[in-house]
Amino acid sequence: MVSTLSVIVSIMAKTAFFFPSIILGESQDDHDRRTEDFLSNDGFANETLNDSGNSHYLKVLNRYKEDYRKNYYDQVQQLAERMLVNNFNEIDRIFRYNRIQIMRFRLVIEPNTIISINKTHNREQKYSVMRAYWIDDSGKKILKLNVNLGNTEKVMFKNGEYDRNVILSAEKDIKLKLKALYEETYGIIS
Repeated sequence: MVSTLSVIVSIMAKTAFFFPSIILGESQDDHDRRTEDFLSNDGFANETLNDSGNSHYLKVLNRYKEDYRKNYYDQVQQLAERMLVNNFNEIDRIFRYNRIQIMRFRLVIEPNTIISINKTHNREQKYSVMRAYWIDDSGKKILKLNVNLGNTEKVMFKNGEYDRNVILSAEKDIKLKLKALYEETYGIIS
């Protein structure tokens, strides 16, 4: 009776987790490839990968991805026993939570930013702002943080390029803010 129950729970959990893929006509192999593609392709620039300041973060990211793979490829029953989870909705939440954590940590390593030019309240002067994306709880990219670069006339050259020192300083500030936001959500990065 117990083994029959565990098989039923296992089938229900696996079906629930992959149900959206089944409806869309995606095979298990296609879903596995898509998941592996998400885990393997961080999208980092070579500059980010070669930055010695990121080496610890890259190791932590790889650990997160290995934990995700272990949970993903484990038999669902073993996962349920290990996590003390017997409800397939909770298993699905675990995978979504881990996926969002990985996406957010990638932004800590290599922030995704844009620069916008805004006008002062009286519309007499323009100022530039570097804005950074974050991943919300539903997994969508949102603009979350910003750093004021200053008066656009003072930080932008006539050719339309920004002063590199101002940009580097702003990127550093953004990275610190993203790290703080990440640690506020998940705890200290170790």
